[in-house]
Amino acid sequence: MPLKFLDKRILITGASKGLGKAAAIAFEKEGARLSLAARSEEKLEELKNSFDDSGKHLFFKLDLLDSVNIKKLTNDILNQWGGVDVILHCIGGSFGFNESLINWQDFSKSLKGNIGISSEINRLLVPSMKEQGVGNIIHVSSHNAFEAKASIPYNTAKAALSGYIRSLGNELSGNGIIVSGILPGAFYGDDNAMFRYEFYKPKEYQEFVKSLPQQRMPAAGEYVPMLFLLANPESKIMSGSLITMDSGQSQAFYNYSI
Repeated sequence: MPLKFLDKRILITGASKGLGKAAAIAFEKEGARLSLAARSEEKLEELKNSFDDSGKHLFFKLDLLDSVNIKKLTNDILNQWGGVDVILHCIGGSFGFNESLINWQDFSKSLKGNIGISSEINRLLVPSMKEQGVGNIIHVSSHNAFEAKASIPYNTAKAALSGYIRSLGNELSGNGIIVSGILPGAFYGDDNAMFRYEFYKPKEYQEFVKSLPQQRMPAAGEYVPMLFLLANPESKIMSGSLITMDSGQSQAFYNYSI
């Protein structure tokens, strides 16, 4: 059976843990050339060592909250690869900002971490996609963009990201570029929020899992088939789409802090 993404150039942000790590492993098995950006050098090295042919991939240990590093990342990719075929934005999270009446400095960091980094990377790499006449950009938002069950900074940032996905998808669809997003609920991945929740508050975590409609915690790898679909250049019908993937969690009330 032919590999689904043989020699496709794929950039993944937030690649060293959670969904980013699961996606990197899955796309690598399907023959993709990966450009992986994350803050943890140790976790990137672990990922690198797990690949059969790590030499064909690019690894960037960068804090992308620093705009200088965004420029470095995109410049290096353009210089070495000439562009990318797929961008998968897994970067995001609470960044430790959970106050309701948050000061603007911290609020802006939350917005930058969840939408600012991704939008700037898109700004710098979309021109090469336009020249190719094809490209896929996938964002990981959250069902909390609409449910508003997490912290105010996180909810607001994800709502902004979801609006951005819909708008950019409509804007770029005429250029052959498919922009889409997924809206996960809680899920378990290496060193992600639910991983930490179970580690620090195991009893509360188990109670939370029991409150979910399926009474189980989805795993990061369960999202991979949808990511494969959204990364396919034939998935034009998905441009501007937001796909809820929360295993029914939107119907369940929960309240937790990590």
